Amino acid sequence: LLLLLAVGAAAAVVRLARPLCPRHRMLLATLVLSGFCWALPMRHSVARPNHDHETLFYVGIPLVFYSLLLLYVHRRWGRGPVVGLAFAALLVFVVSALRMERRWPPDPRAAEVQRTAMAELGTIRETTREKVVLVLGSVEPEWSWQVTQQNYAWRYFLAGSVLKYSPRLFGRDNYFYSPGNVLTPSLDIEVAARAADFVVTGDRVESDALLTPGNQRVFLYDSAGIDDLVELYRGHVQQLVSGDPAARSHFDVYLGDNALTHVKDPCVREDVGYRVFVQVFPEDPKDLPGWRRRDGFEDLRLLFQHSGVMFEGKCIAVLSLPDYPISYIETGQRRSPHPGWKGHRNWTVEIGSPRRWQGS
Repeated sequence: LLLLLAVGAAAAVVRLARPLCPRHRMLLATLVLSGFCWALPMRHSVARPNHDHETLFYVGIPLVFYSLLLLYVHRRWGRGPVVGLAFAALLVFVVSALRMERRWPPDPRAAEVQRTAMAELGTIRETTREKVVLVLGSVEPEWSWQVTQQNYAWRYFLAGSVLKYSPRLFGRDNYFYSPGNVLTPSLDIEVAARAADFVVTGDRVESDALLTPGNQRVFLYDSAGIDDLVELYRGHVQQLVSGDPAARSHFDVYLGDNALTHVKDPCVREDVGYRVFVQVFPEDPKDLPGWRRRDGFEDLRLLFQHSGVMFEGKCIAVLSLPDYPISYIETGQRRSPHPGWKGHRNWTVEIGSPRRWQGS
C-alpha cells in the first residue's frame, strides 16, 4: 500500500508540474519520493514508537506542494501576491519562534552546565577511545539530568568507545550498535566495572582512581576505583534509610534536599526495566510552564539508566525537583503495553496534600 501511495504521489506531482514547471518536473517528483526511499526498505527500523524525527525524511512533500502552489499563484496573478505571501510566511515564522521561546524558555544556568560538561567530555573522549567505559548515573541530581537525558548523548560524547550502562533500561539483553561505539548490557556496577577500563559519572569522590581531578561536572575514574564510588552510594542509602520515607510501595520514596529519591533493596532487573513517572503539582499553577498549566502538573521522568545506580543488590535513583513550592507529588510505575516487556510493576504513591489544578 505504501508503495502504491508513493507511485501515486509521484504521478500526481509530474501531472501537476507539467504546465507549471515542465523542465524540472522529474526533479520535483524525485524530491517527493525521497522520503519513501527510506520508509520502504527501512520500515522495520523504528525500535521505539516516538521517533518523530523520522518525519524529516518527508520534507520534500510540503516543499513540492508549496513550490507548485506559488508557481500557480505567480502564473495566475503575477509577482505581487508571491512577494506578499513571502512576507506573510516570514511574519508567521517570527511569531512562532517567539511563542516557542515563551513556551520553552532557555535556561542560562543549564546552558552553562552543558558547555562545561561537553568540554570535559571532549577531553575524556581522547582518553577512553577504543576502551570499555561504564557510564553511571549520579546521586547529585541538580545538573546531571541536563547532560544525560538520552543514551544517544553519551554515544555522541564518547564516540569510539564501548559503552556499558548499569542498570540497563531494557529488561532483555538487547545489544545496540551505532557508528563509533558499541553498547552492551550490564546490571550491577561492581560486576560491570570488572569488565570495563574506565568509569564515567557525575559523582566526585576523592580517590587515587580519579583521573580528572580538575573537572567540575563529569568525572573519569579508573575502573579499579569502583569501590570508592560504591562506598559513596552505600553512604547515601544509609543516610536515607536512617529516616522514614515519604511513601512506601514497590520502592521506598524519600523527599529532601529538593530531590526525590527512589530506593529498593533487594532490587532485580525487572524493577528498573522501565521508567518511573513523577507528576509534580505546584502550590501556584502559575509557576508551571505555560504549556503545562492545562494539565495542572509538571510531568517528569525518572530513568534508572540515566539517574540511577544498582549496587550490592540495591537500586537508588535521584531526581531533582523544580525549585517552586510544591503541594503534591504522585510517582510510580505503569505497566508497559509492549508485549515483549514482561514482569513490569504497577504501583503509585502520593506525597503531600492532593490539589488538582484545572489550569489557567
